[in-house]
Amino acid sequence: MDKSLVKRRIGIAFFYHESHTFSPVRTGIQAFYEEGYHQGDAIFEAYRGTKTEVGGFIEVLEEANQVLVPLVCAAAIPSGMVTNEAYEEIKTKLLTSLRDAGELDGLLIAMHGSMVTPKVSDPEGELLDEIYHLKGSSFPVAVTLDMHANVSYRMLSKTAMFFGFKTYPHVDMYEQGVHAARALLDFLTTQQPFYAAFRKLPMMPPSVNMRTDIGPMADMVHAAIEAERDPDIRSASILGGFPYCDIPEAGASVIVVSTNRIKAESVASQLAAKLWGERERFILALPGISQAVDDALQQDTFPPKPIALADIADNPLSGGTGDVTALLEELLNRDTQDVLFGALNDPDSLQACMQAGEGATIALSLGGKLSPEFGKPLEVTANIIRLTDGKFRNTGPMNTGLQIDTKCAAHIRIQHLDLLLTGRALSANDLEFFRHIGLEPSNYKILALKVKNHFRAAFDPIVSQVIYVDGPGLASNQFKHFTYKNIPRPIWPLDDI
Repeated sequence: MDKSLVKRRIGIAFFYHESHTFSPVRTGIQAFYEEGYHQGDAIFEAYRGTKTEVGGFIEVLEEANQVLVPLVCAAAIPSGMVTNEAYEEIKTKLLTSLRDAGELDGLLIAMHGSMVTPKVSDPEGELLDEIYHLKGSSFPVAVTLDMHANVSYRMLSKTAMFFGFKTYPHVDMYEQGVHAARALLDFLTTQQPFYAAFRKLPMMPPSVNMRTDIGPMADMVHAAIEAERDPDIRSASILGGFPYCDIPEAGASVIVVSTNRIKAESVASQLAAKLWGERERFILALPGISQAVDDALQQDTFPPKPIALADIADNPLSGGTGDVTALLEELLNRDTQDVLFGALNDPDSLQACMQAGEGATIALSLGGKLSPEFGKPLEVTANIIRLTDGKFRNTGPMNTGLQIDTKCAAHIRIQHLDLLLTGRALSANDLEFFRHIGLEPSNYKILALKVKNHFRAAFDPIVSQVIYVDGPGLASNQFKHFTYKNIPRPIWPLDDI
């Protein structure tokens, strides 16, 4: 019988979190419920047709007429460490569903690679160990990883099939899901083993200059893609790491997956040497808040497109709390006009707005509640323009089609500034983030956003310029603000190597 026609039972899973170990906010089970926690057939409803890793898994397996066995999918927005209880609950449900699924021919699982709990510095490595303990050492598993994964040797000790994102903003999640699914099916058909060559580098580069359309990471990804032109090289992944994890596994790495061990090792060494040689290019000097606002306002005649002020230090997708008020205070003190600010994470102020209703004028104590060391709440008078349930679907190139829930939203106006309030910390990475409540970002002169690079996939076509702002916040570009105790030393750029 043609092995390519055999129906195989393939498990699908997703356990995803990027953990900021310096954040005071713990990521409990509720955070997974709010972002996405699905079991069994509910996974198909949530992810089928979406441009996500799981969407890619589903599409490839259905097109190949395989038997899909949905297990558990759980993800939460980047924030502080995942609580021990939340991690154990999700891990237990995933392993139980894997056990109860009966005989499986393989597993596709999407992971971030930078999850941390108070007890476990490498949860992904531990989870893979337990999967193999349950299913046996020869059980085929293919894994997708975020570009900012802190990859461990433990993670690669059982499987060689790893496929990291090649874009930042991450717009190839779906493509890497497709890549992983096809590789797993190829292995099941041919039984030709894959080998993974792994290089861990003593570097922890900041991610603000890690975009893949320009700069050092663009050059690295181009080199990786060139390496993949060799039919023996199945995947070459450049993983920049997540520098806000104070763990022994922190740091950048390279993974090369191949059917030829010698080629894998050679390519991995070449890419690792190139990444080390590019390290100084990742460093950018960024303006503080006052200078950044000056730079935006010094445009004598504003271009037809808005200028974006990217408040990277409070970017929720880097673990920021989303409620730091420093940039907002500067804009209000200057009484700037035609400004859209968003989003500010403040459930208390949002609830007050919901109770007061549209059209009301209300006194608010805005922001500064989760991380007051970066700025106290602002006492303001706000007009409530519009309220929504905060639910919409992404229409842009990142996570296209995925359902988003901001836990309600309010458009309020303070002086001449329009502000979006949300019930949880979220980055403005899709235009529907504002449009769902009637705000049109292209109508403003200045967009003051709590973002880093992901937003550019959707916003670059509508803005004339991006000014990165290194203000106060948990996602500061200045690593010297953090007291590292557990990372490997020496490590660049904290140490002069």
